[in-house]
Amino acid sequence: MSSFRERPALHPCPWPGCTALVSPRNWGCREHWYRLPSNLRAWIGRAYRYGVEHDCHPTRRYVLAHRAALQWIAQHGSQP
Repeated sequence: MSSFRERPALHPCPWPGCTALVSPRNWGCREHWYRLPSNLRAWIGRAYRYGVEHDCHPTRRYVLAHRAALQWIAQHGSQP
């Protein structure tokens, strides 16, 4: 029996047009994470559930926070 644990796959940064691949524990790439307002980053962080990268079942709170971030990007994302 092996003690090797399979690593979860990387996922693309959700920022439109970004091609960066990020760890399942991260919402997005570093650049785009810090372009989100701090209140959205905090909401995503509070809603994150440890282990979701293994079972792929995010909480409803996380899904709502993720959608709010995507809405913010749609409205403000092209601004520097």
